[in-house]
Amino acid sequence: MKIKRTVPATGDRTAPPADPREKYDVAVLGATMAGGLLAAVLARQGVRVLVVPSAEDRTEPSGETTVPYTAEVFLLLAKRFDIPEIAAFGLFPDLPADVRRDSGIKKSLGFLYHRRGQAQNPEESVQFNVPGEHAEWHLERRTVDAYTQRIAHQYGAVVLPHGVHVTDAWTEDDGGRVETVDGHVWKARYVVDVSGPGSFLVARNGGDDPEPRLGLRSRVIATHMTGVAPYEEVRSTAEYPRTTAWSEGTVHHLFDGGWIQLVRFDNHSAGANPATGVTLSLDPGRWEGLPDEPEKAFRAVVEQFPDLDRQFAGATAVRPWTDVPLWQRTAATTYGDRWFALERTAVRNDLFLSRDVTMAAEVVHALAGVLVPAVRRDDFSTAPFARVAAFQDELSAFNDRWLRCARIAAGEFRLWNAFSRVWLLWQILADLSLKRARLDCESSAGRDWTPVERFELGGIWFHVPEGLRDTVDRSLRSIERVGKGELSPVSAADGIFAELSREKFVPPLYAFGDPDARVYHFTLPKRLKMLWWVKTSAPEDFRRLLTRDNVTSVTSASSR
Repeated sequence: MKIKRTVPATGDRTAPPADPREKYDVAVLGATMAGGLLAAVLARQGVRVLVVPSAEDRTEPSGETTVPYTAEVFLLLAKRFDIPEIAAFGLFPDLPADVRRDSGIKKSLGFLYHRRGQAQNPEESVQFNVPGEHAEWHLERRTVDAYTQRIAHQYGAVVLPHGVHVTDAWTEDDGGRVETVDGHVWKARYVVDVSGPGSFLVARNGGDDPEPRLGLRSRVIATHMTGVAPYEEVRSTAEYPRTTAWSEGTVHHLFDGGWIQLVRFDNHSAGANPATGVTLSLDPGRWEGLPDEPEKAFRAVVEQFPDLDRQFAGATAVRPWTDVPLWQRTAATTYGDRWFALERTAVRNDLFLSRDVTMAAEVVHALAGVLVPAVRRDDFSTAPFARVAAFQDELSAFNDRWLRCARIAAGEFRLWNAFSRVWLLWQILADLSLKRARLDCESSAGRDWTPVERFELGGIWFHVPEGLRDTVDRSLRSIERVGKGELSPVSAADGIFAELSREKFVPPLYAFGDPDARVYHFTLPKRLKMLWWVKTSAPEDFRRLLTRDNVTSVTSASSR
């Protein structure tokens, strides 16, 4: 089957009106960011797409953030599928004014370690400053979700209004059926479900696993609040030498058995959203006996840490509280004949370390690469989709391992200090490596995208410098041994720092092996020293990461 190209090069096109008599190529259930991105990609490729909202679309906590690697995944989607609007998701200034007005900037990642009953010790803090040429941000998801629907509509997808949400979905021999609240039954040759935990397709195919196939366990309490004091107003910046304003980035308050993630939406001159996304994640076994009412439980936690108590003293929730005793869930089945469960419909884990948005973009990329050819060939055999489902499982397991180790590392600052360096090293080299792979694909004969479809590699699904995978694995195994009581936190931390100091692929200017290098900035002299190291001492596969486009990124990640 050959699909007629229906979208002009500008992508400026009005979608046809919704018609329940028509049989669409793909129905996307859920008007979320992931659903909108996928619908836009498919429509840009000439696929007839119907987007059906879900009643759960706007019920998830909102507090996601990006890192430079996230931006590169967005850029891959934009370049591979010819949608420049998606590239703007990686560069905050390029986004529409309404998205920037409601969302926040992210100039740093800050980690502040707290001990019960004590003021925060500035020596137990870490801050990674985002290089200036990047433009990371805090996503106000309701606005962002709506924007992705606009993009999808612009490229020709039919997007039903939010009041017309899905009330049932199933598959038949020739495709899927979607019933909506107005009584219509819509037809599509394939259904992608991004509707969330209440998925009708998942319920018809085994429901959720009784016990999630994840290691982390969290009680998640979340809301948006106004009146959250910027941390630099709680504690003087003079106490934290060389740090930038905490409120201009993502702040993570860490303590034994949990963390609070804060994302401000009004931390830039164009910001008009006074709220802060507040997400409290607790180990249920370590924080038993808290009140059932979410606000009381939240206050019971922050009152145990003097600086947190001060920061939230004047804060008021402006959205209903989310409180889920066990946040983690996995669907028993995530794909079948003519359907696929994507993102939070398939799995839900802790909203931490910027992985939620990143994984959504990664899986959209993988699924689009299979679904577009399937529509064009009119062949929906399950084997290619099984490969994407396995990849989604691998990403989930990889993310879960990081989160489990983060929870363990949060038990002692020295271990967290070491863990955070390994995490940052992975993020930096993943960003550069994916960019290198993308550029190779774009310049290849016939634009061969195979190098960015090496899903058999698992969570790191493209070539990276030799040594990175082993260093990550050894570091996480050490932390896992701490969790089992087989190794002390100090011994594990010392081992990780020692490995980071001796590995030849780790740029020495990162100072990742130095526990005291807790604030990361870049300067021109350090950029020049980094270039000299790359030209004279760096391993060959690290040098290959250097391109004209990559030089600035590589040299701007050096430590203080």
